Amino acid sequence: MEYDRFVEEVQRRAGFEGRDEAERAIAVTARTLGERLLVEEAAAVAGGLPGPVAAVVRGATYQGDFDRDELYDRIARREGAPRGFGMEHAQAVCQVIGEALPEAERVRLQRHLPDWADLFAPRSAGAPPPRPAHAASPPETGQGSTLATGRPGSRHPLSEARPETAHAQSVARSDDPHADTKLSSSPGLTQERLRETLADGRPGPEHPVSETQR
Repeated sequence: MEYDRFVEEVQRRAGFEGRDEAERAIAVTARTLGERLLVEEAAAVAGGLPGPVAAVVRGATYQGDFDRDELYDRIARREGAPRGFGMEHAQAVCQVIGEALPEAERVRLQRHLPDWADLFAPRSAGAPPPRPAHAASPPETGQGSTLATGRPGSRHPLSEARPETAHAQSVARSDDPHADTKLSSSPGLTQERLRETLADGRPGPEHPVSETQR
């Protein structure tokens, strides 16, 4: 793999905005990896990497068998970044290292560092690049939630909604809110239902007009 492509892959997978950031992460990770390798192993790994990366690996001094957590911590400290970013950058660079190495050298590296072996596993063919951990996540709108379907995080579109806008005893909740006073279906207003009508001439309950004139 050519160096330019190596940098481009790291930049894309780690979500760096600029090439300089990617090159810094590559240099820091390659140096930290070299500190975990004996001279013979470092030479074998460097032999399969692009020149600038190989030079950093070869130039590092072995510092003992530290674990993966220490790998992430060292990278974060050297970058002056939070540990989560250091971990993300290490994973991106190590994965590209694994893809850049010939298979024999990659397998040798994985056997030499069994607790780090998965870091150097090449990405599956056709798999999308991993989303950087610091990238903004899209808002969760639920399955099929779009403005077109009117589903803002719900399984019920606006067209299916039946909001309750009236009180429990309101006539607005009735299918026939004016049934009591409609001329076509009601015996009349309150006075008419009590048979107190002008036709009967009953201004009072017991004295019709005809009787008061006598």
